Amino acid sequence: MVEELEEHRVACVTTNSLCEILKLFASKGTEPKYYISRLRAIASNAEKKPPVIDDKYLGIKIHVDRIKTSLVMDYKLNFKNRMPENPIDEEEVSKTLEYLHNYQIKDAAVENLEVIIRDPEIGMLAGVPEDLFHMTLKSDPTDGDMDENEVKKELVNEELIKYYRFKHRILHCRKLIDRKQYLSTPQSEWKFLIFWRGKNGISLISPEEVAQQVKTHFNPYGLIKRYGVEAEDKLVLLDVTR
Repeated sequence: MVEELEEHRVACVTTNSLCEILKLFASKGTEPKYYISRLRAIASNAEKKPPVIDDKYLGIKIHVDRIKTSLVMDYKLNFKNRMPENPIDEEEVSKTLEYLHNYQIKDAAVENLEVIIRDPEIGMLAGVPEDLFHMTLKSDPTDGDMDENEVKKELVNEELIKYYRFKHRILHCRKLIDRKQYLSTPQSEWKFLIFWRGKNGISLISPEEVAQQVKTHFNPYGLIKRYGVEAEDKLVLLDVTR
């Protein structure tokens, strides 16, 4: 027997394409809606020779040998006097895409992503008078046919499957916390708005209204997953909705 987790939903991104994630969360304007704070992505991982590209601003290393070209991106946002020092804005997105084009790398797979998002609506829904939030997304295998079919619909995912033999994966929203807590409260005392270890029903805290609002930041790749639990608290995917 499966018992539905009625009040909780999981917001997801149906692609882990580096190219699309960078476009989705690029910092734009004088008061950006997004700041990517951490990002790790790979397009094969062979570091036998010194890198031909070692961009410390973006955390990008590209290695070339006779067999293949590899890329690893391990980016971290730095602050100076509380101001972002190396944001991924539209110029840096263009620079990254140029790296990929110049070295004939079709795309790369995002493994982990953290984004600071500006959205007072989340604060209103969660009863937290804040408008800045730290969000953590993690790449996981799909649960089954329902979410895998949605991932397959995204043409951009074909590059990752065809050229790099990646399996179908999806980015789940694992954590969400307001920036005030993030900066001023000891980590052991953090009260997450969303927190999910991805293992079982007990660990899933993701209120439906908050998850639905978070999903709006993922368009056109946003997806909501509804789960239930069965014996031994095992999660069962019940349905997906756009």
